[in-house]
Amino acid sequence: MLDFYNAYWWIFLLRGIFALVLGVLALGWPGATFTTLIVFLGAYLFIGGLFGIVGGIAARKTSENWGVFLFSGLLGVILGILTFYNPFATGAALIYLIAFGAIMAGLFEMIIAIRLRKVITGEGWYIFAGLVTILFGILLAMNPVAAAVTLTWMFGIYSIFIGIMLIYLSIRLRKVNKKTTA
Repeated sequence: MLDFYNAYWWIFLLRGIFALVLGVLALGWPGATFTTLIVFLGAYLFIGGLFGIVGGIAARKTSENWGVFLFSGLLGVILGILTFYNPFATGAALIYLIAFGAIMAGLFEMIIAIRLRKVITGEGWYIFAGLVTILFGILLAMNPVAAAVTLTWMFGIYSIFIGIMLIYLSIRLRKVNKKTTA
């Protein structure tokens, strides 16, 4: 298996360069990058939905759950079409979903911290983390445009970091490949 990774070190290099470019684009043009990611999400939903429909129809004689596959596929196609029709509405819905998830996660963090009082000390920090997470969710919901830019920047920073790591990995794998083939 190590020979495979050594021989195909360039795959990691290409992935790293792609991530790095995507990260720079996300930081430089967050609005366009966010919209593009939403359109890609729409394509993913649409194509995944088509496969779900085909899978549901194909499984109708062999599986009792074929209706779930079919329904899931139809839902994916509909959401994909709606995303293509209005990517901004899908982006806003995604922002609100992330905001709601952050608020719920913060509430659960606080509940867990209160329950941990009997087990550990310093649970106040976990309560504080829950409050910060709730505040983050509220801020996202209050200004979805700023949230889209902020989330795109976070994605950009993440992509740049991953890109650098993958490029570094590819360089190390190439060195090992040169040693084993020499």
